[in-house]
Amino acid sequence: MAKHLSPESLALTKEGVNQSIVLQDIQGQSRTPLKTDQANGSILFFVTHDCPISNAYSPELTRLRNEFSSKGFQLTLVYVDPDVTADGIKQHMKDYSLEGYTAISDKKHVLVKEAGATITPEVAVIANNGTISYRGRIDNMYPALGQRRRIITERDLRNVLNSIVDNKSIPITRTKAVGCYIPNL
Repeated sequence: MAKHLSPESLALTKEGVNQSIVLQDIQGQSRTPLKTDQANGSILFFVTHDCPISNAYSPELTRLRNEFSSKGFQLTLVYVDPDVTADGIKQHMKDYSLEGYTAISDKKHVLVKEAGATITPEVAVIANNGTISYRGRIDNMYPALGQRRRIITERDLRNVLNSIVDNKSIPITRTKAVGCYIPNL
């Protein structure tokens, strides 16, 4: 069962995120990752190149991209390490088969702050109206630090995305991500 948080911590951005934020991706192209023309919204995956838990999710990130990019979602990797270079990100993406993603280096934690991310890997699903539909873990592969499940029993992000695609209410809006902490700048 997903770890449900208190009503106070479930309160996501009601007024919406700042959709006018423009950042360059690692190719130098200007992006508005919190705003999308896609039918179903934007998915931000907060990751680091050196977090073992974040790296363990690479196969699932590839599966999610393959499945949901064609279902009206914009998917973006947000690298939160202020010291990693664009070349370092490109190498990481190659090493972990993530080349199909748009990647942004969030060196100043603009997206981290706007989405409220605190852990890698953590995901934020942004609806077209700018509200955060979901923030938290991808699934329950890691119920706690140092504990990895052999069989994943809860696929929180997939459930949320499928609910959006099927135009159903989202079953849960917030879960607790497990991984590496995003340091304050």
